[in-house]
Amino acid sequence: MGLGLSLNSVHTIKGEVLHVEPSYYLVNQYDGSQMRLHIDETTQMTGRISPGEHIEAKVNDEHHALAIRSAK
Repeated sequence: MGLGLSLNSVHTIKGEVLHVEPSYYLVNQYDGSQMRLHIDETTQMTGRISPGEHIEAKVNDEHHALAIRSAK
């Protein structure tokens, strides 16, 4: 019987923000694919992110953004 724990891998994505909503960002990654990143009060934000901005984000397997920063 398992412990009910799952280990989420964390990976980094980079791309341009296409759309911003209170609980998610739609990002066009540099490989051409789009990803919807879930954000909440636990997401560490560096600066204010707006559409058209290029970002780097640390995300888990559920596409929850753990940290987002502007990529210059």
